[in-house]
Amino acid sequence: MIKMKCDTHVHSNNSHDGKVPISQIVQEAKAQGLCYLATTEHLDYDFEYGKNRAPVSWPNLDLEKYYKTWSEAKKALDDDKNNTLNLCFGIEASYDSSQAAKEAYQRAIAKYPFDVVINSVHCVDGYDVYFKMAFLFKTKKRVYRRYLETILESLDAPYQYDIVAHIGYIAHGAPYRDKLLRYKDFPNEIDAILKGIISRDKALEINFHHEMAPQRDIIERYYELGGRKISYGSDAHRGDICKNFDEACKMLKEIGFTHLSTFVKHREVLVPIE
Repeated sequence: MIKMKCDTHVHSNNSHDGKVPISQIVQEAKAQGLCYLATTEHLDYDFEYGKNRAPVSWPNLDLEKYYKTWSEAKKALDDDKNNTLNLCFGIEASYDSSQAAKEAYQRAIAKYPFDVVINSVHCVDGYDVYFKMAFLFKTKKRVYRRYLETILESLDAPYQYDIVAHIGYIAHGAPYRDKLLRYKDFPNEIDAILKGIISRDKALEINFHHEMAPQRDIIERYYELGGRKISYGSDAHRGDICKNFDEACKMLKEIGFTHLSTFVKHREVLVPIE
């Protein structure tokens, strides 16, 4: 049986930290036999309107350029009569609580024909948790709770989104001996998030950019609560798409999931877990 592969979270060099062009990613996707690929470039209005975002500065996404390069790649695929890859247009919106950021996301999402929007949290109280400064003089319990509170707040973002990204991203930059976000340490906060995802009919993402996020115990709890929409995202920045895809599918199948969620024009398209 041919395994259907998909990847709903990929960055090209249109993102400030992406390394390879969309055309190269598409070739890799075709080589791996993907049926679905979404490029989801960073759109970081939390940088623009947030405070103390990071100790470095980088340019925000040029949406017009991104749409042009994506459209060129899409046309090349459409012109190939043997093509079986569905290339979709997406962004990763980095949530910020400021009204200016929310309105900027609303304008961008309304202007372009996105297939999928990923809603993610990178900042806690104005600091990107990728960087150590976010944790200075703070206990793990304090910072992780604020991180979870921010994710819960982000579920009510006024812009259209489909996927809630990488719950547990905070672990990558954390300086603590035990970095992982575990269900047993924050059951009430995590339950509120998972129930919120389910009630809003969004998809939970399993992400493999660094440590798997979320961890299996959180995914199991999501399933227990009735969550069935789950997406796979490599969060590739160097063209290394579909990292740990087989392992992810094996785990999800053990838990009880039967399909992965992908999105076309914000409508869910199911990919069976083989």
